[in-house]
Order: sequence, then structure tokens, then C-alpha cells
Amino acid sequence: MTKRDAENASGGSGQNHLKLDKLDLDILEALLDNARIPFRKLARQVSSDEKTVARRVTRLAERGVVRRFTVDIDYSKFGLNAIAYVGTRTTVDAAVREELFRFFRTQPRILRAEATIGGYEYMFQAIDRDILSLRENVLTPLEPLTAGLSTSIVSKTIRPPNNQLLMRLIRETTGKR
Repeated sequence: MTKRDAENASGGSGQNHLKLDKLDLDILEALLDNARIPFRKLARQVSSDEKTVARRVTRLAERGVVRRFTVDIDYSKFGLNAIAYVGTRTTVDAAVREELFRFFRTQPRILRAEATIGGYEYMFQAIDRDILSLRENVLTPLEPLTAGLSTSIVSKTIRPPNNQLLMRLIRETTGKR
């Protein structure tokens, strides 16, 4: 592993280690809007040719810039309406912490879990049919594995994720508009 690979794997120093040009950023922005766009249409949209676009998308995936091509599912259509953000701390017991991590990895109602720096060691986002079901299926089983849970239930989404805005910021900070 090169020094550059090691820095990228560890998060580096916060600097942009990959050299992406305007075409790469145009392609990423188009893929954010529609990850299933055919290369021919994508090439027209970014003013390039199909072969170049295909190579660039492959390179972006190989470098880990594009981690996956996915869909955005509205889980409320399946009756999953209770979303919670939960903060927790653990004891110093490594076995208990590993059991907590196993629960995070295997509980399908947990959408995302992360180690954090701040008021809580770990934050996670969970979803279920309703608050009672969330309590029964996620929060109660976690209680013996934690040193307390702090739960906030989402009552209204003010702004859903907007990767287009983040791409705009990337363009501004890299000077590749």
C-alpha cells in the first residue's frame, strides 16, 4: 500500500487526495440525479463521448469515489413511519461493546450506526412501524448493552439529504465549476 493509499484509507489530512476534473464532477452530479442513466445519455449530458464517460465512471468506482449505484426508497410506503436518532455510551467491557456492535450490524431496523466524538460514543438511526414497535424491537434490547440511551423521534423532515448541494460545495472548494 502506498502512502497515498494509506492516507485515503485513514481519512488522510482532510485534503482532496484524488485529482478529479470538471468532467468527473459533471458525471458525479448526473449520477446523483439518476444512477441508472445510460452512458450514451450521460455522455450527451456532460458534453463528452460514451467511451470516455464509461472509462471515467469505471475509474470513479475503482477509486472508491462511487461506492455503489442505488435507489432511494420511501420506507413509509411500507408502513415504516417512526424514525429515531439515538445516542449511547457503553461500559469499558470489550465483550459488551462487541455485542453492541453485533446488534448494530445485524438489526435490520438500524439504518446507520457510527462511532462519534462528543456527548455520545455512538449515534445510530433506526426505523420501525411506530414508536412502540421501535421501543420493543430496538431500544429495549439495547438497554443492557449501553450506559444509557438518548432518543429523538423525527416529527418532520425539514430537508432530506441533498447531495447536489454537497457537489456544489465540492465544485466551489476545488475551483472546478
